[in-house]
Amino acid sequence: MSINKPRDSDEPGSKRVSQWEDLMRKFSESHNVECKTISLDIPRVLRSTKKFPTGSQYEGTWDMLGMSGYGVYKFLNDVVYEGEFDDGMFHGEGQLIYPSGDILRGTWNKGQLTERKLIFADGLEYNEIDWKYCRMPDRRYTIEYDNGLKPAGESYLTADQPSRPVPPGYYDTGDGFYDPKTKVVYKVEDLNAIIRSPSVREQKWIIENCRTSPDLPLGPRKDLYEEWLEPQINLPNPPPPASTSRATQSAQPANELEPEIVDGRDSIFWRKSSSRWNQRPLIKFHAPI
Repeated sequence: MSINKPRDSDEPGSKRVSQWEDLMRKFSESHNVECKTISLDIPRVLRSTKKFPTGSQYEGTWDMLGMSGYGVYKFLNDVVYEGEFDDGMFHGEGQLIYPSGDILRGTWNKGQLTERKLIFADGLEYNEIDWKYCRMPDRRYTIEYDNGLKPAGESYLTADQPSRPVPPGYYDTGDGFYDPKTKVVYKVEDLNAIIRSPSVREQKWIIENCRTSPDLPLGPRKDLYEEWLEPQINLPNPPPPASTSRATQSAQPANELEPEIVDGRDSIFWRKSSSRWNQRPLIKFHAPI
């Protein structure tokens, strides 16, 4: 007589496992799939120009989250951003182009500017560390800053070359011509088209500083120099030519000075240097009586 060994499930207090549960466990173990991290590349598509309620507009690529990729964003004040976007924000390399022609190139991180370089409309790059341009009394144009100054009579009148002629009675403001009679700035190519109306303070500055026609010589500007001296018009009379002979000079004592020659205001005297006369006069100015 054979005696069968009881199963674990037949022992008192043991939990009986159903046949279906055992089959599901075996099926799950045989089809176990591990979760793996994969990159999800959201597709970007190019759409037509999008105009926003604020008046700005965007033209470039999009994804399901918004402006993404490369595009051109134009603000209401005509400032244009060209560069990379991500999730509707400036992100990556790009540049801001201003109506004046100035360009701000930089690197953005989620809308925050992290690196920047300012380039003026004439091509001059701004250096934030060691900036030497346009500091008193420096009034050089960019072309003079790069290539050096030209001789007197051939100096550059404006930063843009060749210098454009100014109509009689007008002032060149850079963006147009200012008429002091009407107190407005007109377009360069059309003196009937008004660009803007400058403030009273700017009107005064234009008249005092901008180029006009006829262009009168300004002369020296005291306010442009830290140390400025008036030119001397009445120079002292030159010393008379030496008429004494070599023998006469040798007969004079070695430490004797010639008498002063007084012309009423200035006195010129000579001094001996080593064994030869110093031919450079020293000038003494006397206070008027």
